[in-house]
Amino acid sequence: MFTTPRLLALTTFVLTPLAAWSKPLPEATVEQAAARIDSLLEADLKRAGSTPNPRVDDATFLRRAYLGIVGRIPSEAEALAFLDDRAGDKRSALVDRLVASPGFDSHLFNWTADLLRVQTRQEQFGLGWHVWLRQSLAGDTPWDQLVSEMLGATGHCVTDPAVGYYLRDRNMQLDNFSNSMQVFLGRQIGCAQCHDHPFDTWTQYDYYQMAAFGGGIEYRSKEAQDLIRKTVQELSSSKTAANGPREIKAAGKNKNAEKKRRRELQRANKTLAGQFRPIFKDFNKNAILDDPGAMLKLPDDYQYRDGKPGEIVAAETLFGEKISGVAPEDRRETFAAWVTSPDNPYFTKVIANRLWARTFGHGLVDPVDDWSEDTVPSHPEVLAYLDTTMKGVGYDLRQFLRILYRTRLFERECLDEEPAMGMPLAFRGPTLTRMSAEQLHDSFLVLTRSSIDDSPTPAFTKSWDAYRQQVTNLLNAETRDLVLLGESARQGEKLLREAQAGLRAAQKARAVAGTPAERSAAQAEFQHAREEFLAARKQADPLRAMQMGKRAGARDNNGSLRASEHPAPFNPGSLVREFGGSDRQTPSSSDTTATVPQALALLNNPKTDIVAGKKSMLGRQLANLKTPRERLDCLFLTLFSQRPDAAEQERFLPLAKDPTALRDLARAMMTSNRFLFIQ
Repeated sequence: MFTTPRLLALTTFVLTPLAAWSKPLPEATVEQAAARIDSLLEADLKRAGSTPNPRVDDATFLRRAYLGIVGRIPSEAEALAFLDDRAGDKRSALVDRLVASPGFDSHLFNWTADLLRVQTRQEQFGLGWHVWLRQSLAGDTPWDQLVSEMLGATGHCVTDPAVGYYLRDRNMQLDNFSNSMQVFLGRQIGCAQCHDHPFDTWTQYDYYQMAAFGGGIEYRSKEAQDLIRKTVQELSSSKTAANGPREIKAAGKNKNAEKKRRRELQRANKTLAGQFRPIFKDFNKNAILDDPGAMLKLPDDYQYRDGKPGEIVAAETLFGEKISGVAPEDRRETFAAWVTSPDNPYFTKVIANRLWARTFGHGLVDPVDDWSEDTVPSHPEVLAYLDTTMKGVGYDLRQFLRILYRTRLFERECLDEEPAMGMPLAFRGPTLTRMSAEQLHDSFLVLTRSSIDDSPTPAFTKSWDAYRQQVTNLLNAETRDLVLLGESARQGEKLLREAQAGLRAAQKARAVAGTPAERSAAQAEFQHAREEFLAARKQADPLRAMQMGKRAGARDNNGSLRASEHPAPFNPGSLVREFGGSDRQTPSSSDTTATVPQALALLNNPKTDIVAGKKSMLGRQLANLKTPRERLDCLFLTLFSQRPDAAEQERFLPLAKDPTALRDLARAMMTSNRFLFIQ
């Protein structure tokens, strides 16, 4: 497939090393790559006696681009700016601008975090993994590097947040391995964990050979245990020395006194250990280590002839490059390199196909995570070209997606039939897809606030930095000893009492402030006193500060934060979960299935009332518009990203005259397929 002269000619430019290009990719390179994808695709369609779908109008493309690239509908102002633009290249310019925007980072994070099952509040490591992944994607960390860092991560989450990938499945190493094979290589081998695979060539022994690359993982911190032992010894020595030579000498003359002294010392040691262990409990369970002496063994109920129950299994790869005889201390590093190698027969194709399915609604290979040696993509030459392109852009997901968004396929009308699950699909156009829960959530922000800030909030990063500082303090011998001896707590309580008094004084001063200048000064003093109080409260309770990460998350008091800025997963009963938002239990577990409760939420939930809602800027904007025509235009531009046509004006203008009727019209428009689907 890769050696045909036609494909070699088509892919020569893609094989240019990434270092030879600037970022972002040159315009000519993107155009050439996108055009080649279209050429290969259209050649396939022609051979099959089919033709591509027509090109969509500007309004449809605008809405598709915003939802597909940044995960939300455009605002009225953004829609007008594009629709009224007369430039011939405005579609390409829009794609490039959106791909380079913070909204792209937000939307890509939602998708990737769902794929990896990130749970922000899962111990402190969940917060660290969330922050690390968000920053890695925004910083364009190449996909092969990002995956390699997760698969090879070790130590504590403070020093290597990527260990969250393994800690996500603490004490379930085999399940984690099955997910790794499914997510990164598209191979569903979990059945072979318990028995030979019924639909593939995998045996249970094969499974354990592959899983043995992670056979040395232990979910604990050797550093924490060493610090506990060392600190107890140090403080015990200090207490013994404090007794003085007279007490020790006197105790030596009396056996009963000697026994008593030893019992007291043992009780003191136990008390010290008891003080220390709770503080390091969270520290210990937010780390992993590799034990070279630990080996994976066959289960006790193993029943096949190729091994015996309890037998040690050596790590060995079963497809791609043959790797065996790996030193125990190198197992995971070797596994990470093997998974992410450009020569791995699945790694590059799987991520390219996942992104294709994300962009066009269906994979060239479908399902996207159920590959086998017999897999045949619907358009083999297109997939081969995507494989080469992904390698050519250095696994930069932003630039790879930019190429897909610049294709003619992305501008074509959607298919008029629903693709059959697992069946090859001729891509005459994208498939019709429903908004995801996160897209709907972020689109409602546009509807109620008229505009939206796609930039990330610093809340998660601040919480993570605070936790890291607490761990640093506990690792510092001087600070640690002060905490254990109680001196730090006493100092902290004193500061806390002083801060509380200052906060009460600031509150009283604010209450009696008279002039605007006095009120402004009093408010500033109150804010300063409050910050001092919060800082003192953290210092007074270091263990409580250590645990802050569990509750960390942005405070969305005004409902203005994008889905990516909330802790994941959303709580059951929330609008996002109601509309199929992922529970982050299995890879990519979100769904877009329509339900009756969803329709009722759009019709009756106060949070979805975009006209009469108390916090709806759109409602206030509509109320301030003078004519029914202006109100109808505003509603159509906001919901559908286009102005109403003549027939719609004739039908709906009477409704725009009455506030109640306008509200009913808005509700009806929101429940329509025209709004809920990405046309």
